[in-house]
Amino acid sequence: MTGIKLLILFIAFSFIGFSQTDSTTLTMMSPKDLKKLGNNAFSQNDHLTAISYYQMYLKKIPTDAKIQYKIAESYRKTRDYEKAEKFYLKSYNTDSEKNKLALYYYADMSKSLQKYEKAKEYYSKFTKEYKGDEAALKKQAKKEIMFCDSIQNIINKSPKFVVQHLDTSINKAHVELSPVAIDETTLLYASLRTDKKEYITEGEDSSNIPTRKFYTAKKANNNWVFDGEFMAGTYNKAGDNVGNASFTPDGNKMYYSVCKPNWKDIMVCAIYMTEKINGEWTEPIKLNKTINNSNYTSSQPAVSIDPVKGNEIIYFVSNRPKGKGGLDIWYFVYDKKRKLYKAPKNAGVKINTAKDEITPFFDNETRTLYFSSAGWGGLGELDIFKVTGDNKKWSNPENLGEPINSGADDIYYSISKNREEGFFVSNRKGGVALKNATCCDDIYSYKQTAYVHLFVEGTIKELNAQIVDSALVDIYLIDKKYETPVLVKSVPTDKLGNYKTSLEAGQEYKIVARKPGYLNNSSETLINTKNESQDKTINANFTLSKLPKNAIALDNINYEFDRSDLMKNSMATLDTTLYKIMILNPDIIVEISSHTDNKGSDEYNLKLSQKRAESVVNYLISKGIDKSRLKAQGYGESMPIAPNKNKDGSDNPEGRAKNRRTEFKIIGAISNFGSEED
Repeated sequence: MTGIKLLILFIAFSFIGFSQTDSTTLTMMSPKDLKKLGNNAFSQNDHLTAISYYQMYLKKIPTDAKIQYKIAESYRKTRDYEKAEKFYLKSYNTDSEKNKLALYYYADMSKSLQKYEKAKEYYSKFTKEYKGDEAALKKQAKKEIMFCDSIQNIINKSPKFVVQHLDTSINKAHVELSPVAIDETTLLYASLRTDKKEYITEGEDSSNIPTRKFYTAKKANNNWVFDGEFMAGTYNKAGDNVGNASFTPDGNKMYYSVCKPNWKDIMVCAIYMTEKINGEWTEPIKLNKTINNSNYTSSQPAVSIDPVKGNEIIYFVSNRPKGKGGLDIWYFVYDKKRKLYKAPKNAGVKINTAKDEITPFFDNETRTLYFSSAGWGGLGELDIFKVTGDNKKWSNPENLGEPINSGADDIYYSISKNREEGFFVSNRKGGVALKNATCCDDIYSYKQTAYVHLFVEGTIKELNAQIVDSALVDIYLIDKKYETPVLVKSVPTDKLGNYKTSLEAGQEYKIVARKPGYLNNSSETLINTKNESQDKTINANFTLSKLPKNAIALDNINYEFDRSDLMKNSMATLDTTLYKIMILNPDIIVEISSHTDNKGSDEYNLKLSQKRAESVVNYLISKGIDKSRLKAQGYGESMPIAPNKNKDGSDNPEGRAKNRRTEFKIIGAISNFGSEED
């Protein structure tokens, strides 16, 4: 190994470096040697070591503008904002012609120190003076000026959160990252778990290098305290840096990232997956090369569920080509039918900017993506934002404001199982510091100050009042951003047919009950929580009936003589019968069959009945029913249910009328059929 690079689990700064030379030896070194050693450490991303050499060098050669700029860069990358600000300004004042870039980063550091007027002044100065090749920075500086003008809108937001620094049994001097709740009393996170500076010597075996592992914390007496190592040997393997766990909503699948040097000795991360089968977690597998390209990082997975097809959508962070700049948020889909991971796609310009976007967390219950960005403007370099939507269709980013965001880096926002609380990570002042007051990321908890506790509960029964156990109650979110209601969760009933689940204030819901082999007979249940400001439990009961085994005739479905067009009274009948059944049972697939009497040829009747069945299907599609749930089938005169003629050979009008019918039959469920291509 040629040296240890600064380990970055994407804004997980690690102070692990070469063994440093003592100050007496540094004093005796020549400026040339100090500069050479400092530059070597700088190129290895070992910025703490670089700082120690540069500091001594600048005591001997105080007017070297290039080294002033490099030490400013090292201070910025170790997030010592005050010293970085000082040396950027020094480098510019020493040689203003060669160090115009220092103006931009000086402004950045001023913003991180929450000196917004000063930041605005120097962003403006940079745009006027800089003539170099970094066009993206000049464009970003103009944005930052506007952000500084609007900063009061963020600062003056009414506080909605109470923030607490977690126990020092959890937060150590190095970085803690990726907190995620497993349940209401268990927190999973990653940490180096040491309070010492960790140095290694040149050529030391990489297996001896300290690595980040998964740990758990437990909630006791309303406080979180360290619990122990999580699944040693399964996830925490020698030489691997692990973190960024994300679970599917049912808790049976976990994605996470493993970081280690690639073939170029560059630290990169890859996404792994493990499943819980029969209560046991499987051996983790590394996702394929479509997801994990060894030349680039794939990290920080965040799992959501496609509300239409039920496939997993995994958002993640990467520096792969064709991004918008820096680190971007991407996503890929797991096709559960074909058991295939599809190629990643960029999440788009509503999220990604020319700067870094990191640490995504997807809240399936509100279809909200939380992420941190350096490019959307905020109180510091990285602020936490939220957008609603899916894939590439998003609302405009909204800054969460204080006290979640600060002048420091604020990342890894997540929501606890009780939904009132959650976690995030920050290097703000007041944490457990190793080298400087803002060097290191700690885990913080938050609690919403005005959270409204809303629940919906009820019982599922058959029409004869018999209890229906093991049913599911589907909770759909109604939002104008989506063409149809979006499934956010499915809640099972207990043995007594009862269910209870939480809702969010400020939303509109549709609730549907279902069970394989049953039809939902209840009226559509709509619940609006947009004006709810007090804790409340809403009651919603449902009735189900067992699926009929035979086809069901639809009365009053009439056509013009010798035609296939639906008459208006037939449309009204469909609206109150089959259409309603399809809406209340969004999982079923039905066959619409049309039948004729035996007047006319077999071929003619078969074609006419097929067209009539298709008319019903087309009408339902026009009402918004997915075509994949409908099958049109004409049977002509082949399936009579009454005689077309009497026993004496005379015509039987009543029998013929019964044979001229439209029926429907439930032939399957969406979950049993393949999904279409994206």
